[in-house]
Amino acid sequence: MMRDSCGRTVRLVVLSLGSWAIASAQAPTVDTFKQVLNQTLQKLRPDGYTERQVLFQEARAGAPNGGEYPFQVTLLIRDYGPGYPTNRFYGATCVGRMEKKPFYLSKNEFGDWVANGAMTVTLGPDLVCKNNPSAGVSSIPLESLPGTAAPAPASSATGGASAISTGEWACYGSGGSLLIGLGFRAEANGQYTDLDRRSRGSYSIQGSTITFKGGHLDGQTGSKFAGNRFALKTVSCEKYH
Repeated sequence: MMRDSCGRTVRLVVLSLGSWAIASAQAPTVDTFKQVLNQTLQKLRPDGYTERQVLFQEARAGAPNGGEYPFQVTLLIRDYGPGYPTNRFYGATCVGRMEKKPFYLSKNEFGDWVANGAMTVTLGPDLVCKNNPSAGVSSIPLESLPGTAAPAPASSATGGASAISTGEWACYGSGGSLLIGLGFRAEANGQYTDLDRRSRGSYSIQGSTITFKGGHLDGQTGSKFAGNRFALKTVSCEKYH
């Protein structure tokens, strides 16, 4: 029969290992970090820009500290603005770079993951902006940049793709101005292309949310989806007749 002191020691070790297992099970994955950071960065898209893509090049997890989970990431942020083509100003495209930047994930009072860290890239060597050459044409095409988008959440990876009206879609800004750079062609197999069929990606629908992956709308999420219309933040997209 073991002595009481030994029994107490064994129980303490078991409890410690159990707590470690629970903490490990609750730790966010790298994919979760990418999803949360992408959503946060999308909300910070500057005014006047209609597209934002976040391209991850490297991301790794560090040692957790209590309820904080550190990550180190290298990524590119591409912003495209259509400008005002009627005034012969075709906007600009900017690309910012974050290299080995630290971020921290923690849960808020509602149990949702929240990303904390420096979210903006200031003017300087890490941020390049170039005027676009013509209407709907980016000075820095998305396909010319290295990196991959954050993976779509599992809950929106399947289902509902056939509910979208196939064919050509047009997007409009404030005042009803046509945003050529956001237009796309929806296909019945969950795929889409730009209007010129030069780039291709996929879309998925979960409830009233439509999410694009790959192609010129990579990383964009639309709300209030209703079969032939949805909102892309301040932009309205609808089936073109």
